[in-house]
This record gives sequence, C-alpha cells and structure tokens, in this order.
Amino acid sequence: MESSRQESFVDIGLLSVLSSSLESQMKCDTLYSLLASRLMASSKVPKAEEFSQWHSTFVQAFERSAWTFRGEQILRPTFEGRASVTFSDVIIQAMAGPSFQEQRALVLEALNAFSKIPTDSPPAVRFRERCVSQGTVKVPGGGEEQRFTLHVLIAVSARKACMDLFQLEFETTQTVEESFLQLAFLPRSFTSLVSVKHHRFEMAARAFARSREQLIAFVRRHQMIAVTPDIEPGQDYVTCGAVMAPNTLSLR
Repeated sequence: MESSRQESFVDIGLLSVLSSSLESQMKCDTLYSLLASRLMASSKVPKAEEFSQWHSTFVQAFERSAWTFRGEQILRPTFEGRASVTFSDVIIQAMAGPSFQEQRALVLEALNAFSKIPTDSPPAVRFRERCVSQGTVKVPGGGEEQRFTLHVLIAVSARKACMDLFQLEFETTQTVEESFLQLAFLPRSFTSLVSVKHHRFEMAARAFARSREQLIAFVRRHQMIAVTPDIEPGQDYVTCGAVMAPNTLSLR
C-alpha cells in the first residue's frame, strides 16, 4: 500500500510512528532518542512482566535525552456489550478524542502495515519480545489459572519536535497468540481494565544538539527495524548511524 502519512519502526516492545512530513534530521533525532531510552530502560528492567516499571524508566530516560515532559493522562477505553475486541479497536477507543485525531490515524495506518508482516519476520519477532508476559495465579476454590498480560508502548510524532507516548497494558485469561495484533480479544476474559497511559513531550532543541553525539555513540550497535513488508532498504533510505530512517515516502 502507498503511505502518504507515516513511517513506522519497531524495536523490542516499542512501535514508533513518525509523520512523513517530518524532516529527515528530525526523524533521525527522534529515533535516536527513542532507541537510547529503550536501551537504558531494558538494561535496568530486563523482565517483560515488569513492564510498568520498565515504562517508567523509559519515560525518565526520554527526559534525559533532552525531551521536556508536558503532560500525563490515563485513558481507559471500555468495551461494554462487545463480543470481541481487536487491537485496533483498543487504539480507536483509547484515542477517541479530537485531540488525538492525527495520532490515531498514524497509528492505525502503522498497525495495518504491521499486520501484513509475517509473524516470524525479524520486525515482528523483535516487537513481541517484550509485548506479552504470562503467569499462573491462584483462584478461589484452590485452583490455578493461566493469565496473559499484553504490554505495548507506542511512540507517535505527528509534528516537529513533539512526541506522544502511549503505554497500553491489560491482563486476560485468553491465550495471546503470536499474531496478537490481529487477534479478536474477548472482553469477558479481561481480568484488568484496559489502561492506556499517555505522556506528551517536546524536544529541547538546544539541549538535544549538545547531547546528539553522545546518543549516537550510545546506540551505534543497535537498530530499529522499519515496518515495510515488501521493501528492502535502498536509495530511498538515509542511514542515521545505527538507526535506519526513511528519507522519502515509500511504498508499503
């Protein structure tokens, strides 16, 4: 499909969605910040089941990467009366307000592109590494029940030097398959509310300019993978050190 709005990338537990209108340098700088923050958070909180702590560490690292915190809110989408819920439904409900209209459109397009990628491809495998954890809990009557927790962090940059982080997390008794982005969840199997924590940031341009070289050095051995089901990186891409970022619109 031809994308006219977004360029998307995946890393461990992180989907980054950038507006195609952003300048190449801003895309690179944004991806460096996100990847550096992910690496810092994962080094301190390596376990997937400790996602909430990992997310808090990620946010702190993002601030240290010269992004200024501008606000936080909790979004709680509800699905009363629904027989099933897709991952896209969760995004639509969580970003239902007019203030998220542009971010919602970018994320849904990115999810559509992601859904076309084989579940055993490097981008899909890398993204899933932190997205699902499971455990066994005691239930009334002395039995045990297996539960799955879905954790996703979505970073959306719709405008220059602006970033919205959405942390999505919920627990379910329903088996979460490898293709969970396409899975229809059963609301009655949810054992926790679907919670979406939203953080808003703005880049501190001067501070970032001073720390850019250090960030590049820190992430030089790591990479985010572009969500492009049928295109290999070529002349349409600019390599930002270790971070691969599109330079022009590309066919999906």
